[in-house]
Amino acid sequence: MANKLDLNHVQLLEWLKALDFYKNELRFWRKHLAHVVISNTNKDILREAEQFQNQVIIQEDQIDILHHDVKQLENRMDEEFAIISKGGKISQQTLDVEATLRDRMKVFEHLYVDLKHDYYSFLRKYM
Repeated sequence: MANKLDLNHVQLLEWLKALDFYKNELRFWRKHLAHVVISNTNKDILREAEQFQNQVIIQEDQIDILHHDVKQLENRMDEEFAIISKGGKISQQTLDVEATLRDRMKVFEHLYVDLKHDYYSFLRKYM
């Protein structure tokens, strides 16, 4: 079971790195959106840019929430590792939290990729 816990810990670290990458990418998006807003006066373009700005804020919030929850699970797994090392086993509740978080990460990444596609289509039109 310790090996599974080690693998889970590696997965948590990968999630944290991915979330950091997404957060940095969103900062990059903000800069380009600011350029679009400064360069255009068309109300339709500005409205669309505002929608993307709102989506960036929402995604940043989701990243912060996921990051917090991954760190919480990491702490919980550290506590469970101490129990396992003494002959105990990982709790079902921890496994359930991990499964739920895995699903949330998948959904987030799927939505993020869709948004990214739409965002870059928008930039190609107006930059």
